[in-house]
Order: sequence, then structure tokens, then C-alpha cells
Amino acid sequence: MSDAPRKPPRLSSDPESAGPPEPPEAPPREFQFKPTEFARANRPADATPGNAPINVAQLYRAASAPAPTPAAPGKAENEVHAILRANLAADEAKGLNQVLLPPRRPSRRKRDYWLVLVGGNVVFAGAMLLAHKNVITLVFGFSGMVFFSIALTWIMWAVLDDY
Repeated sequence: MSDAPRKPPRLSSDPESAGPPEPPEAPPREFQFKPTEFARANRPADATPGNAPINVAQLYRAASAPAPTPAAPGKAENEVHAILRANLAADEAKGLNQVLLPPRRPSRRKRDYWLVLVGGNVVFAGAMLLAHKNVITLVFGFSGMVFFSIALTWIMWAVLDDY
């Protein structure tokens, strides 16, 4: 080992190790919502201005007075109603509100039903004729024809929509 004395580690407070001075920290920005302004479309229900002070006597009179009957809908007119009426009149003039349904095309369900019913029963009848070794084969063939016919009728006329 070396007999040279060890140097102590440099601290950040040493003037030799300090670099350029850090800039001062900026104060945090304050964020807030901008003030909102609303335009009143309808006049207020009562005649008192919105900024006038209210006293207890006015509140008592308002509470003891009978409830006003609500106005019939459509009585309060403002410029929105006029704009909507103008838009409706323009659409009526262009014919945009006249809806014509397309002509209904003929259904193929009846044709498909008869084709599948006859084709399926021919398959069962052919299987019975080719393999009629005993009475049980005939019974199973007729049972298959009945079950196929009932199932096809149920599916085509009760389950499926018109296509």
C-alpha cells in the first residue's frame, strides 16, 4: 500500500467543486377557469332583478302564494323555435321529409320449402327402398320422413323470417 495520505472527499459546499450557480426556481403558475358569461334566452319568472337583495318578508310572501300554473308547452317562443320552423320549411320544400319505401320483392321461402321437403323425403324413401330387409327398416324410414317434414315445417315457417 501506498504511504501517501488520503485526501478527504470533496463536498458540494467546496468552492472548487461548485459549478455554475443554479438559476433561482420560478414561482409556481396559478391556473384558474376563465369567467363564464351566459346569455339569457328567456326572461326570468319573477320581476325582481337578479342582483337585488332579498329579504325574509319577500321569501315568506313567495312561499305562501299559490303555485303558478305552468304555461302550456309551446307558448314560450324564442328565436330557436323560429330557426327550427325555417329549417323544417326548407326541408319540406326540398322533399327531404317524404320517405318512400322500396317495393317488396317476392319471397323465396315457399319455393325453398317445397324443394327441400320433396328432396329430403326422396332421400328417406330411397334409403327405405334400397335397404328394406325387414319391417323395422320401413318403420324407421317412415318415422324419419315424418320427423324431417315436421322439423322442416317448424324451421321454415316459425323460426325463420321471410327472406
